[in-house]
Amino acid sequence: MQVHLQDGGSGYRAHHYVHGAHFRQLQLIVMRGFTLVELIMTLVIIGMLAVVVGPRFFSRQPFDERLFYEESLSAVRYAQKLALASGCPVRAQINSSGYSLTYAAACGTATSGTVLSNPAGGTFSSAPPGTVTVQAALDVTFNSLGCVNAAGACATGSTVAQVGGFSMTVYGSTGFVDSAL
Repeated sequence: MQVHLQDGGSGYRAHHYVHGAHFRQLQLIVMRGFTLVELIMTLVIIGMLAVVVGPRFFSRQPFDERLFYEESLSAVRYAQKLALASGCPVRAQINSSGYSLTYAAACGTATSGTVLSNPAGGTFSSAPPGTVTVQAALDVTFNSLGCVNAAGACATGSTVAQVGGFSMTVYGSTGFVDSAL
């Protein structure tokens, strides 16, 4: 480091170089930051907290409940629309074994009790994940009018199903499937 000194009026300039211990002291004053040991200890503490506390904040159960509820809701809505479009009675069930859609009576080539095919492939039946419980079961049959079948006519009232903390209501007179989140 070079320091310029100027003499009052003579115009004489002297150059003075700072070496050794004085320069190192100046360096220590200017440099700031964390040591490698401090950074490593901070990362170790954060890692320990993530292992111990993290799983308590990230439980899969709410996600599994919501997923199974949404699948069930979509299946029941599909059953109502299929019954209306095809004219075939379709039965939708949600219980502790899962959900399923079946033909309620023989229709075309399908026999009564045949599980409906999912347009995306597979069938419309699924078991709930292990952590999901169905508190209130649903068993409705939609007729060719799209409403809930009751001895050949549209039923009155409503039926409620509850999956985890979520519930859906099927209104008998219209077949409307309402979601209450």
